[in-house]
Amino acid sequence: MHVTCLYLLGAFFNSCKFNWHAVPERERKKHKNPAEPVWSPTMAGGLFSIDKAFFEKLGTYDSGFDIWGGENLELSFKTWMCGGTLEIVPCSHVGHIFRKRSPYKWRSGVNVLKRNSVRLSEVWLDEYAKYYYQRIGNDLGDYGDVSSRKELRKKLGCKSFKWYLDNIYPELFIPGEAVASGEVRNLGLGGKTCLDSPARKADLHKPAGLYPCHNQGGNQVPIDWLKVDKKRNLHSLILLFEIWNSSIPSYMSSRFTYLSSYHNLNILSRHETLLTIPSHRTSSYSSSFTIALPRLWNSLPASIRDCRNKIEFKHKLTRHLVSN
Repeated sequence: MHVTCLYLLGAFFNSCKFNWHAVPERERKKHKNPAEPVWSPTMAGGLFSIDKAFFEKLGTYDSGFDIWGGENLELSFKTWMCGGTLEIVPCSHVGHIFRKRSPYKWRSGVNVLKRNSVRLSEVWLDEYAKYYYQRIGNDLGDYGDVSSRKELRKKLGCKSFKWYLDNIYPELFIPGEAVASGEVRNLGLGGKTCLDSPARKADLHKPAGLYPCHNQGGNQVPIDWLKVDKKRNLHSLILLFEIWNSSIPSYMSSRFTYLSSYHNLNILSRHETLLTIPSHRTSSYSSSFTIALPRLWNSLPASIRDCRNKIEFKHKLTRHLVSN
């Protein structure tokens, strides 16, 4: 029987939404075998095991949470911040059968996920909670009393969320580190339309466009603005990454050659992802595409060039462009 090991870890965005990310290089270096358990910043929440005494010490689940949503992040944060560790076993296999419909009775007029996320933000995110609040238009709503949860954190002597970011999830992009942030408003039409991106599944590949400004954050307030030249470099390098990972028409890949392949050399692994820069120029388009872009690619740190996952590549590249 062939067993597939998913070498991923749990992560999250500043919008307090869980997602899977590739295991970062710093964590991979700790292990000799990809089947070994890896430290994970967060977990999905539905399938886990935990020491009962430790779970009770952490206050179990927040009794103020409604039905579903956010409990996995809350448990993940306090596990790390209050003395525990969270590990994912890459080769573990667990069956999970989804119901056709929700068995719960949802309260009308209440955004349960938002309410739960605000509660965990108030208790665990410290000064970083403001970034989530910006995403929801600073409309916290009625999230109930969290004084007992704050008291529990104080009693347990838990570390700060900054410690968590510095030591457990340093790859997370912090909006405060961006060059600029905010909405892009079209002043030519009375200042009532903003750059926005529709979020429905049917709109997945549609370009961004102008929509009425709603002042509620969301997709109208991108959190990773870069200067124009760096934004151009970001998109160009992502395109090149997609070319090498076969998600772009194959005819484009013929314009690029890895240095190791071109010279047929047995060179060090850290140089295997360097691109050959042609010595002859044929046209302005070809020159910018096959000369300038490889130069830009080759200037990147090996830790970025060696990425095998687009999400990890984009995240590391964005942090690199912001800090340089």
